[in-house]
Amino acid sequence: MKWKKLFGFGKSKEIEFEVEQSGISQEALAMVKRSINGKIHPFYKMDLYTEKPADIAGIYVEVKQEEADRLVLKLKEELKSINYLAFICDSDHQKIGIIPGSDQFDIIRVQQTNGDNYDISNERVISKLKEWYRRYPFIIIGADYDWVEANFEVFPEGKALRVFATEIYKFCPDIVEQGSGSINGLVEEMRETMKLILWWD
Repeated sequence: MKWKKLFGFGKSKEIEFEVEQSGISQEALAMVKRSINGKIHPFYKMDLYTEKPADIAGIYVEVKQEEADRLVLKLKEELKSINYLAFICDSDHQKIGIIPGSDQFDIIRVQQTNGDNYDISNERVISKLKEWYRRYPFIIIGADYDWVEANFEVFPEGKALRVFATEIYKFCPDIVEQGSGSINGLVEEMRETMKLILWWD
């Protein structure tokens, strides 16, 4: 069965996008379609540092903001058995991307997440996240070029939480200076949401 959609690029131009171009299998696409009744679009991997043309890396599906967390977790669980990754791919939490892969840190690579304003490269973001993951495992549920969101599977408790929040602040100052306002505020946000969130302005 052929899955094809027409998508508009610009105001007057339409091109035909075939899912086969995305590297997404029919099995994975069927899982997505069962969970989300939204338009399917090509998901492009951009290079932030060159003018190279963007490559199609997968697909994304439009969702309602209030349903994004639930749907991405449902899709992640279903797709992992056939080596696909699902993640929220926009800051408004209205798009879920699907790409081939089994390593959740590939999400960070594809999105080129960085803290360039603090000379923090994509490689350093991945390295730091892996370091933290070994201590407090988490599931990456979303990312773009300047933010990451993950759900803790093991949450730091007691004094360890404040120590960890201080580490997060040192690596990602904006999360406190333009967000929670203090380490205590960050601790409370983490306790309330059970999430690891990084963003660089």
